[in-house]
Amino acid sequence: MPDYIRKLRSRIGKEKIIHPGARIIVENQNQEVLVIDRLDDGNLGLPAGGLEEGETIEECIRREVWEETGITINSLHVIGISTDPAVEEVMYPNGDCVQYFTIEFYSNDWEGTPTTENSTEVKNARFVPYSHLEGLARNEQNILSSLSFFNANGKVLLH
Repeated sequence: MPDYIRKLRSRIGKEKIIHPGARIIVENQNQEVLVIDRLDDGNLGLPAGGLEEGETIEECIRREVWEETGITINSLHVIGISTDPAVEEVMYPNGDCVQYFTIEFYSNDWEGTPTTENSTEVKNARFVPYSHLEGLARNEQNILSSLSFFNANGKVLLH
């Protein structure tokens, strides 16, 4: 658990917090998406995480991708902002409740090979075809709509 969240949780317990975060679709040259197998619940996920004190949202997503997958992001595009409480509220296995305010990113400009050597949150990182993303959590599936909207309109999707 990041220090900022640990500090908040020590004061408010498991009560719901609203937390800014970031999520990303990282695509390779074969139009496959970088995914992770999470250690906390075993589910398939996209690289994502919460903003830490003293960092920008761009620094946040670059840090999260590096920590979870060993990939270095060179350039980013904001494709969506997801704030719907019905979608962005997450109850973690330990009982902590979070409502995320998520900036959604896309990148196909990156370096490295997926690895989980530096991760304490991820069992595996790999690229998969878009057709394998049906197993994503509901809040993570929103980014697929954002990417489609961005590609069609050149605009950020607010949802």
